[in-house]
Amino acid sequence: MKHQEKKYRVGSFTKALDILNKNNAKKEKEIISTHYYARKEDNGVVKLVKYTGRNEIHLLDEVDGKYILKQKIPMKSTEAGLQWLKEKGFKIVDIIKMAYTDYEYKNGIIGLYTINDFLLSIILDYPEGQHDMFENEFGLKADDVITVPYNKYLEKISKLKSMELE
Repeated sequence: MKHQEKKYRVGSFTKALDILNKNNAKKEKEIISTHYYARKEDNGVVKLVKYTGRNEIHLLDEVDGKYILKQKIPMKSTEAGLQWLKEKGFKIVDIIKMAYTDYEYKNGIIGLYTINDFLLSIILDYPEGQHDMFENEFGLKADDVITVPYNKYLEKISKLKSMELE
């Protein structure tokens, strides 16, 4: 069954880290990346992700506030990725820095994300129907769900940085 990402805004990672450590969750990876979200009307996501040493276009579909990765397209460089977005007709990208740690936990992933050095977010990456169980276990509340892409959320709270594609 395909995994879906469900995102939550949190005030701290303390409770999540306590649960993960107590249950010997395996730290999978720690990453700092820059995401260039193409400006779109709907909540689907087209973005260039710049990692250390590689660049990828990520295409995600949104279903009821959850995100499903549909495709990853390798790019030779950040410039090539931005050009790809421009060739697809996008004129503006929203720039977001993500620092995150993923933990393998009960056949899925719990991601602890710091967005643009201030927004703390937990992403539950599990098959459909399993999110509620982990929401309860980690004390996440429905009111804290982020149902739009991070760029739209940051725009809503007036914390978004953008650039025009030339």
